[in-house]
Formats: sequence, C-alpha cells, structure tokens
Amino acid sequence: MSTPETTYLTWPQIARLGLVQASLGSIVVLTTSLLNRVMVIELALPAILPGALVAIHYFIQLIRPRMGFGSDQTRRASPWIRGGILVLASGGVLAAASTILLSHSVVLGIALATVAFLMIGIGVSSSGTALLVLLAKRVEPKKKAAAATCVWLMMIFGFAFTASISGKFLTPFSFERLLMVSLTVSVIAVIVTFLAIWGMESPVAKTQKVISNTEEADLEAAPLKVSFREAFAEVWKES
Repeated sequence: MSTPETTYLTWPQIARLGLVQASLGSIVVLTTSLLNRVMVIELALPAILPGALVAIHYFIQLIRPRMGFGSDQTRRASPWIRGGILVLASGGVLAAASTILLSHSVVLGIALATVAFLMIGIGVSSSGTALLVLLAKRVEPKKKAAAATCVWLMMIFGFAFTASISGKFLTPFSFERLLMVSLTVSVIAVIVTFLAIWGMESPVAKTQKVISNTEEADLEAAPLKVSFREAFAEVWKES
C-alpha cells in the first residue's frame, strides 16, 4: 500500500492564489488608510479613533491559529477563504457606511465602525490564514519560498493599485463616492477571489498502487482526534 501523493500547484495556480491575497489587500487598504484620512481630515475627529479601530482589526487577528486549525480539521481551505472574503467585504462596506454615520451621530458611527473593523479582522484571519494553509499543503517544497514571495508581493500590489485608483475616483470627495468606491472594490474582490480559487482543491492524485476501497474510505473519513487546545499546547511545547 502507498499513501496518496498530493497534486502540487503550478506557477499559474500559485499566481491565482496571489490574486486572492491582492483582493484581501485591496479591501484592507481602504479601511486602514483611506477611511482613517476621511475621519481625521473630513470629519475632524481625533486621530486616536481610527488608530483604535485599526488596533481592533489587528487584535482580533489573534484568532488566526484557530482559523488555521479549523481549516485543517475540515481538510478544505476553500470554504474558509470564501467565507472570509465575504465577511471582509461586508466589513469594508460597513466601515465606509460608518464614516457617513459619524457625520450625523458620533456614538452610533463609532459603534458601527467597531463592528465593521471586527468583521474586517475576522475576514482577514479566515481568508488569509486558509490561503497560507493551502499554499503550505499544495506547493512543492522547493517552490515554497518563491511562492510565498509571489503571493505577498501581489498583496502589496493590491495595496498600491487600489489606493491609487480609489484616490482618483474620490475626486472631488463626497461620502456618496466613498461608499460607492468601497462597495465596488469589495464586490470586485469577492468575484476575483471566488474565480481564483475555483477548482484549486482538486482531489489527491491517483497512485500507481491501488488502495482498497475500505482503506481509502478509512483515510477519508478518519477525523483528526485532537482539540485546538491540545494542538496549541503541543506546538507551544515545541517552540
């Protein structure tokens, strides 16, 4: 008996995963830079407010290990990537809406912005972590360093491209334009992500030696009998 061999990703497929990272970056850059400027300059709010919101977005990302563990448990990264980008996109649109609400009610605006940035942090944690899990599992060992570089460079490209294009469409500035730009970027990011991961998690390749039906079913059905706390404690011991 031989174990199934993983079908490694090709460079075009790795580039497709880079598009997912670029999509994440395009939404994040609007919320962590553009909206901050609007709050401070257009609404004349203290800079500590957007700073605290960005801090919330980063603090919630402490759940990344749990997201990665969940992806391992389900043995599928795609649902976590899709779900994450949907939550992230929704949070991005709500964050833009919160800036409009801030111009009318500071309390309600802060409350909505807090929810939005929590969603942004959760979305990035789910989508980004599952993407890295998929890369770790499906990229050939000798290509992993180059693949990681490619994916992260595409995220930076997403930052730069979105910031440049959105700035042009926001001139002259209005809150309606801000909401429309945020909604457009979020919708495009979701579509690109869904298309980019389409068919990426193909079944394991057939092996030359045939595995019996019973053994194959056992391999597929056997869950990983370990809790997140146990897995985390084991990794902590090795660190």
